Amino acid sequence: MRCAGALRNAAEGALAVLAALAVMAVAALAGLLALDAGDRAFPPRLLPAVLSMAVGGPVGLVSDAAGGGWPGGRLGIGLEGRVAAVPLTLTFLGAVVLGTGFFRPLRRRGRPGGELLLARAAGALTAVLLSVPALAALGHGTAELPVGVTGRLRGGDTGTALGRPGGGGALSSIGFRTEVLPTTCTALLGVVVLLLLGCVVARRTSLPKPLALGRGRLQWLPAASALIGVLTAVGCLSLVFGVLAAAIALTGQEEPARVAGVLLLAGPNLIVVLLSSGLGASWTAGTQREQADGGGLIGALLGARGSGGTTDRVLPLDDRTVAGAPLWLLGLLVLLGVLLLTGYLTAARTPARTAREATDALLGRHLACALRTGAVFAAALLPLVWLAEADAWLTVSAMGSDLARVTAELDGTAGICALTGFLLALGAGYCGSRLHGLRATRRSGASIWSAEPRQVSRTRPGR
Repeated sequence: MRCAGALRNAAEGALAVLAALAVMAVAALAGLLALDAGDRAFPPRLLPAVLSMAVGGPVGLVSDAAGGGWPGGRLGIGLEGRVAAVPLTLTFLGAVVLGTGFFRPLRRRGRPGGELLLARAAGALTAVLLSVPALAALGHGTAELPVGVTGRLRGGDTGTALGRPGGGGALSSIGFRTEVLPTTCTALLGVVVLLLLGCVVARRTSLPKPLALGRGRLQWLPAASALIGVLTAVGCLSLVFGVLAAAIALTGQEEPARVAGVLLLAGPNLIVVLLSSGLGASWTAGTQREQADGGGLIGALLGARGSGGTTDRVLPLDDRTVAGAPLWLLGLLVLLGVLLLTGYLTAARTPARTAREATDALLGRHLACALRTGAVFAAALLPLVWLAEADAWLTVSAMGSDLARVTAELDGTAGICALTGFLLALGAGYCGSRLHGLRATRRSGASIWSAEPRQVSRTRPGR
């Protein structure tokens, strides 16, 4: 019976991983179709690459083409690059489905032993180890480059010869390939972190008694579960907006289709940018073009002109306005609401102290809840900002020499966010805890005053 229970738990853990990948694939396909990505790449090849990026895997870019029309056809113009970005909508969906499928079945059962929980985790990790490398191996193909990228590589000071028909093929399309080993390692690490985090924040799940009654879990469970619950609700809200935009796009409008594609792939990325802007983070989206010197044999053959240099185009996102309000102000208002609700839920889920605990405690109940809320939020903010960042670079070369390089990135500052986020969460968490205490007091007072007069004892104290 113990062996059968272990096999059952291992199978359920593996099915949770497969269900998460299936849901991620459906959302990724819907987002790619909304963005008309099928016109630039073969969807069955592009979809595994996007899913690999969702679990943290980078995608390499490479294109080698012989320069037809050149003397002897021996001048090869090639492209090489790399894309490192995480579509957080897919990551969010996968985490929610995996966490639900892994922990929710344990609610209806008795308290499992540690070996059964380990068997469940082993099944999940085995499924990741088998499915993710196979998925990453399928993520290769050819995609057409956007017109803006090819224009920046061909035209301007980069050289007139790069735009000739002989070199055009190398600059119009590029091959992409997912790196299998880094993708598998990041997927395994992500699942381990998710399962460990789930053991801390799962409130109604039966866990082994030493784990369920651990001092650290009991202390940090209210704040961690409250913050994750609120952030999950915000992420689901962005997903709902994406689905609504996709429904509007079915009428044939192009703008809602693009909005739906962005939200179905990177909605939480935009939320992180919005919220961290309210904390003083400096987000910039920009491109940089580096041009090699135009002299020498390569410059003579390609007809390049100019003496090299760098061209930057930086767009600060903090100065952007939405509905006439600065982005940072909207982010601050939304973040205040999120943290106030988190502090309220943290206080509601924190057990009441006994008289002895209240006497021995160094901090008051409200201040303790606020400190845990601030610490949990600051710890969660750093990886979220890091995951929301993105960068990509592309280099054009000929005869082993680099001619031009284009870099695009979305960059934010996480250090200042952790400090300001802790202070803001500390204040908002304290207010939320106070609000819960005030409401609890009013409820208790209402229950006393609503009692019938005949139920109230008229006996004086001491008799």
